Amino acid sequence: MNLHLHFIQVNSEFSQGFADDLHEGQESEDNIKHLWEDELKVSEPITEFKIKNNTSYTLAGYFPDNTEFNFEINDVTVIDCETEKGTKMQFAVSKKLLKKTDKVVDDKKNETHLYFYLRDTHEIENPMNGVYIIKTDFPKELRKK
Repeated sequence: MNLHLHFIQVNSEFSQGFADDLHEGQESEDNIKHLWEDELKVSEPITEFKIKNNTSYTLAGYFPDNTEFNFEINDVTVIDCETEKGTKMQFAVSKKLLKKTDKVVDDKKNETHLYFYLRDTHEIENPMNGVYIIKTDFPKELRKK
């Protein structure tokens, strides 16, 4: 199965009433529904995925001087995937960022789309594709200066 992840930041100032009254229910240049969207397709077909709510995510890597870092981020939703080749992948979103989620399965195309609608009321750090962490929970040691 192919897995697509959609991360969409919702505009809190969008007015459906304005859209209904003046634009036949559709968004307009002055009344945008979504501020941005990132779509990712997992690079290999997957055998399974699990969504874990209210868990922790380990952000790991190396500083420029090759010193290893490892930070645990709490209160996140994590998507664990395993591909047909056995590769394990994780994607994560801070719980406070999530407005809603949705899952759409297309059996004919053998694909699943997971939608994560993010609030625009918190600043977001996006250290890598598919990881969205609320700025207040992001390690200060990793913030770009």
